[in-house]
Order: sequence, then C-alpha cells, then structure tokens
Amino acid sequence: MFPKLERKFVFLYTFSTGLILTLILAVAFLFLVSSQDSRQKSNFQDQIFSVTSRLQTDSLFSDSYLAQMENKNRLLIYIEENQAPFFFPGSYTPRTKREELFSRAETMAEAEGIFQDSHPISSNLLQSSILKIPGDSGDIYLGNIIILHTDEGYKKLVLLQDITGNRIWTIRTALFYLVINIAGILLLFLTGRWFVRRSLKPLEETYVKQQDFVAAASHELRSPLAVIQTAADAAAAAPDEAGRLLNVIKTECLRGSSLVKNLLLLASADQNNWAVKKTCFELDEMLLSLLEVYEPLFISRGGQILLSLPETTLPPVTADPELCRQIFTILLDNAAAYGLGACNDAPASALEACSGFHISGLDACVDTHAPPSGQTKRQVILRAEYRRPHITVSVIDHGPGIPDEDKGLVFDRFFRGDKSRNQKEHFGLGLSIAAKLAQIQGIELDVQDTMDGGSTFVVRI
Repeated sequence: MFPKLERKFVFLYTFSTGLILTLILAVAFLFLVSSQDSRQKSNFQDQIFSVTSRLQTDSLFSDSYLAQMENKNRLLIYIEENQAPFFFPGSYTPRTKREELFSRAETMAEAEGIFQDSHPISSNLLQSSILKIPGDSGDIYLGNIIILHTDEGYKKLVLLQDITGNRIWTIRTALFYLVINIAGILLLFLTGRWFVRRSLKPLEETYVKQQDFVAAASHELRSPLAVIQTAADAAAAAPDEAGRLLNVIKTECLRGSSLVKNLLLLASADQNNWAVKKTCFELDEMLLSLLEVYEPLFISRGGQILLSLPETTLPPVTADPELCRQIFTILLDNAAAYGLGACNDAPASALEACSGFHISGLDACVDTHAPPSGQTKRQVILRAEYRRPHITVSVIDHGPGIPDEDKGLVFDRFFRGDKSRNQKEHFGLGLSIAAKLAQIQGIELDVQDTMDGGSTFVVRI
C-alpha cells in the first residue's frame, strides 16, 4: 500500500511543482525574447534614422560610408533617386541574394500602399512599417522602405538588417531554458521522493504498529474467549464440574474485562480526554502507602520490597496524585511479576541496614551498586531521592533485566519479553499506560540497567 501511495505522492508533487517551474521559466523566456526583440527593433530604428538623416542632408554618398554601415550593422542598403538606383554593389553578403530580398521587401510594402512610383503627398516622407522578411536559407531580416521628397525630386531608401543571429540566439536560449527545466524537474523528483519517503515513514511505522496492536489485541481477546467457550462446553457435558468451570469462566471474564479497560484507558489518553488534576502532595506518604499494599504480595512470592527514603523529608511535588499512584502501581506490578531473581537459601538476617536511608516496614535495605547475592536477588527496592529540581523515584529489581535492543520497545503497546505470550498475568499494556500517564503530566519515565543485573525504572517529577 505504501509504495503505491509513495509513487502517487511523488508524481503529484513532481507534476505540480514541475508545472509551476515550467510556467515560471516560460514567462521568463518570453519576457527575455520580447526584450531582445524590442532592443533589436530599437537598434534598427536607430540605423533608419542615421541613414535617412544622411540621405536628407547629403546629395552624395561614398561607397566607403555605405560599406562601413553595412558591415558594422549587418545592413543591406538600396538607394534610388528619381527611380535611378545608386551604383553600390553592396558590402555585406547575406545568405539570400540581395536583389531577391529587396524585391520581397517592396512586395510587402505594396501591401501597405507603397508602390514603385509612390510619392509623399501630405508630407516630405513616406515610410512603411517595420517588416520581417524571410530568406531562402532560414535567414530573416528586418526591413523598412522610405520615400523622401527633395528639391531635386524623390529619393527612395530600402534598408534591411540581418537578424538571423538573433533567431539563433533565441533558439539557443530556448534550449538552455529547456535544459534548466528538465534538470529542475529531475531535481524536484529526487527531492520530492526523499521528502515523501521521509513524510510517510512515521505514517508507515504507525500503520505497522497499528497492525501489530490489532493482532496482539485479537490474540489476547481470543485467549479468554476460547477458555470461556471450552469451559462452557465442558460444564454442559459434565454438570458435576460446573462449579469449578464457572470459576474459570469468571476468572477469564475478569481478565478480558481488564484488557478492555486498559485499551479504553489508552484510547482516552490518546485523544487527550484525560482530565489531569495537578495538586501539591507529599510523595513519601504515597510511597509508604504503596509499601503497605505491596509488601504482602512480594512476601507471598518469596521476595521482599524495600522502601528507601532520604533522612530529610522530601519536598512536596505538584502532579496528579491518582495518575502518579497508578504509574507506581504498574511499575511495582511488573517488578513483582518479572523482577524477582532466583530463590536462595541465604537468611534475611544476613542483610545489613544501609546508612543514609530511612527504612520503613522493613528490617533491611540493599545498595543497588553492590553485587547482588543471596537473598538480595529476591528484593525490589522502591527508592526516592531529591535531586534538584526533580524528585526521582526508582523501582529497582535484580531480575533477568531487559536487553538493550528491547529498551526502546518496552513502552510500546502489547510488547512483551515473552514472545510466546504463555504468561497470562499481563497483557503487555502496563508500561505503555504508565508512559502515557507520565507524558500527559510532563513527567519523565525511562528504564536503565541495574548494576550486576536487573532493571531500574526511573520516574522524575
């Protein structure tokens, strides 16, 4: 889907921007050609004025003057006086015969009412418009015919200027603009493809995540539904086992309800529908409350939870206490499920109290910077520290840890280290919910390695 979408966007981008570029270059080229044409006509007008002034004031022309005028300005000059042509063979050699060009000029002038025997009537001057005269070899000329009234009679001037070079310049300029246009469109295509790929990459990643999310959610929902259906069929076939099977059905219904609740929770957070109620509260009181709640759970699993607080009272924090409590609850649930190391027979009395910390509800604490051994591996430490301007709360375990390649994925939805998903207690949504609850409050949440094994989840408020 995305390669096809990419091609469409690249084509649309290249076509639209290429069309704009083409129009801009076309307008620039036409303006340049028009300016060049105007300059050419202005130059020809200057030549007409120069020769006409000389024709009106001088009765004689030297061949050297006419030759100089022709060669310098690429002119063709023909003069008659009282229908008698001046003897001047011409100095500039055009591609087409001079006589043929003069004849074509006179023919075009006849269309404007200037004939061989035409004479000025209401003024001393009769002049044609600026003519464009084509040659036989792709050459082209500007032309003008002027008839002057003098004391001795009439003088006729046919003046042509070779502008073939101007046409060649126009063709070369057009080719130059065409090359620029093609190169520009190619560059637009390459930049457009890079830009579209870069723009679609987050969308593609989101789409892949969405597909994975749907697949994982379907898998997780299918599991309790399959158990419920199997238990219901078994209860119908064996009424004596109905009580036990109903308990199974109830358990799976609660599990499915928990999954749906978590999904709705994430959807609400994604749509920014979550009302964050920030207040000022004592964080150490919340941590003591969590210790009381989770201590029985850890003891039932053969482990310990330790609360490590500084000797001085923690300053109050400003955040949503309910959301913060839910973040810590998720982290402690995960620590209880995944963070307890292998059992060891070392007695708990072998642990020594850590200096510099106040320990509540426990007889010992462990420094995470010391090598974990014995009973230490079965401990999870809930530690709070004040590091201006933040209060840092860490959940430290000595479990199997998280590989480096998975650290960036643990907060993704439905991500689980157990790829087979045999562990049924968690769905892989907890950490993604915690990350979302932290994000909407502006709280930092990340994961680090515990020294000598395990994981440390750090919350900065």
